[in-house]
Amino acid sequence: MTRVALLALVLVLLPVRTGEGGPYDDYQKLTAAEKRLVLRYFWQVNDVRRATEVARARSERAFPQLAGQDDPRDAMRHALWNAAMTARLRSKEAAKRWGDAHEEVPGNPAARKAMDLQNNEAGRGLAWSTRVAGRGLFARDRFAGDDGLEALVRQALAQGGLVEIEAVGGVRDPQAGRLVPTRQP
Repeated sequence: MTRVALLALVLVLLPVRTGEGGPYDDYQKLTAAEKRLVLRYFWQVNDVRRATEVARARSERAFPQLAGQDDPRDAMRHALWNAAMTARLRSKEAAKRWGDAHEEVPGNPAARKAMDLQNNEAGRGLAWSTRVAGRGLFARDRFAGDDGLEALVRQALAQGGLVEIEAVGGVRDPQAGRLVPTRQP
């Protein structure tokens, strides 16, 4: 094991004031698939974490009245998370790895998983559509920033380009509900 990999492993696995949101606590909340990615792609963890924070904060601010599970807020969070990961990692494939791993929750209802995977894919596509290829030997691809990505995701949500679980009688049932295009709440 290289020194860099060993250092990453120590930073991720060693408890830092457990119970107070340190790296160990964050690691414990991950799916088994995400834990494998942390060890294999440790250099991407900070970008994935920042994308997660952006998506969570902006979706909560956009739809504070919603629960954030199986609804437009949830759809926005997943799409924006994957858009932000795609831009930060500069790769749809890398963002897909992390997004798919996050959905490997034991007992995750099929409709909920399908909703999240579909919104993840939409977010990656939106981010990729903003890509400006870098030119030259050391040039990097550029993507829209968080504000631009949020605007694209909000537009997709308003136009039914994302999906949510249909509310029947005011209840969203991930076991029996069906996926429908998002509606602006």
